Amino acid sequence: MRWGRCCRTGRRNEGDNMTMMLRTPRLRGVLSAFVIAGLVSVSPGAARAADAKEVGVGIACAFGNLLYGPGKLVLALLGTVTAGLGYAVTAGDVDVARKILDSSVMGNYVIEPTHLTGEKKLAFIGDTTPPATDDWSSPPQASGF
Repeated sequence: MRWGRCCRTGRRNEGDNMTMMLRTPRLRGVLSAFVIAGLVSVSPGAARAADAKEVGVGIACAFGNLLYGPGKLVLALLGTVTAGLGYAVTAGDVDVARKILDSSVMGNYVIEPTHLTGEKKLAFIGDTTPPATDDWSSPPQASGF
C-alpha cells in the first residue's frame, strides 16, 4: 500500500489536493508577494557606517576563529605532552616543564573584535616570564605617616 493514494481506486486522497494547490504558480506568486511585502515593511532605520564596520569585524572574527581556535588547541595539546616528557627526561625539573607548559597553554584561544581593532594584543604563545612578586627581603618603604 502506498501512502497518499487510496488503496482501491488508485486516486489521491483529499489531503493531496492541498499539496497540488500549493504547487500552482498563482498561489506561489501570491505567497511570494506577501513575503516580500513583509520584508519591506520591516526595514531597519538608517544604517550607519559604524554598523557595517562592526559587522565586518564580527565576520572576520568568525572566519579567523575557524583556523585559529583548532590551531591553538593543537598547540596546547602538543605542549602539554611535551611538558610531561620534559619533566620525565629532566628527572622532575618543574621549571623546565612549567616553561613549556606556560608557553603552549597560556595565551588566547579565541580571536575577539578587540584583537582585530588593535585594542588588545593577540597572544598565540603564552608569556613565560614569571609574575612580579613582592620582595620580602628588602625593608618596607616609609609611608610618611
